[in-house]
Amino acid sequence: MRFIHMRFRPRRPIRPRTRFLVLTLVLGLVLYLHYGWLPTVRELVTMQLDNETSNLINEAVDAYLAEGQLCYEDLVTFERTADGSVAAARIDLGAVNRMKSVILRELDERIPERVRQSVGVPLGNALFPALLSGHGGSLPVRVVSLRSTNAELESGFSATGVNQTLHRLDLRVEVDLLLFTPAGLLSRQVSCTVPVAQTILVGDVPNILYNTGE
Repeated sequence: MRFIHMRFRPRRPIRPRTRFLVLTLVLGLVLYLHYGWLPTVRELVTMQLDNETSNLINEAVDAYLAEGQLCYEDLVTFERTADGSVAAARIDLGAVNRMKSVILRELDERIPERVRQSVGVPLGNALFPALLSGHGGSLPVRVVSLRSTNAELESGFSATGVNQTLHRLDLRVEVDLLLFTPAGLLSRQVSCTVPVAQTILVGDVPNILYNTGE
């Protein structure tokens, strides 16, 4: 019987130069991800999120107003002097709160779905943003929690002509979100101000608005 002798060559140690090159490549990749890739992905998500959430807030307010549930006279009533000048203006908090309740409930239901459908990072942007921006499939972004939504009515007066004043009511809506993105968790607060009602007042206007109602 013939035996075959096999020789095993000893494993060559990794050269210091090779080890240095590997460590340099790993360090370069880590620095690229931390300072190049992650900020780019967060910026893309933030921009898309702000646009989509602002659009949705505008849509919710416009839909509420289009249903004819609210007009300027529903929100503000005036007390006048004997000569017809405005002595005081009162905002009906009951009407304001009903409007806020409907709009915020709509946002709570629709924002997670809108983010899932419309916000994402193209694969090219995630890998090589300088070369493949906008190309490839989209990496998803989803809402982990909708931590709060809040709305406040803001009132302002501005001169529009001789003895004329524009009284404008705006609804400022704030949405506080926690999202899961390709770059990790991202906390974001989106604020949007939408005009609700306005009117032109002739003559002197009150310096103070009073809140009444619920």
